Amino acid sequence: MKSQGITSPSDSAAIQDESQPTPNPAPDSGAEPHLLREIYAELCKLRAMVGDMQNRIANAAPVQAARAISIDAAQALLGCGRSRIFELLRSGALRRAPKVGKVAMITLDSIEAVQECFSREPAPKRKRQPAQQNTGRAEKDAILKLIRQA
Repeated sequence: MKSQGITSPSDSAAIQDESQPTPNPAPDSGAEPHLLREIYAELCKLRAMVGDMQNRIANAAPVQAARAISIDAAQALLGCGRSRIFELLRSGALRRAPKVGKVAMITLDSIEAVQECFSREPAPKRKRQPAQQNTGRAEKDAILKLIRQA
């Protein structure tokens, strides 16, 4: 803590520098206006580049948002349950996208590929076979006869 009456030499120099206005440097022989023009031209270029970047970001935002969807949305699109989605992920038919927070995401390209695959190949029609009656019944009867005789 400083005592109120005593100041160091560096403090007194700082006080003198703040109290006296700094004089403007003497203009060079035409170098300063040239330098200002160069700075202004570079500033204009930077502003144009920033504007281009903002336009690209504004136009690309909806596309980037639609690159991946949540597992719940994939269920709705494919019309299947959560366990089937995870089976497709394990088999490699669907690809994971980076998580958004805690939500697992799936790439939209893989969803479209699975939908296209299902639309091209119709599901095989299975004929229902009638149940066979007395299947294995003869064997059971033979075993029961042997048990009863013993």
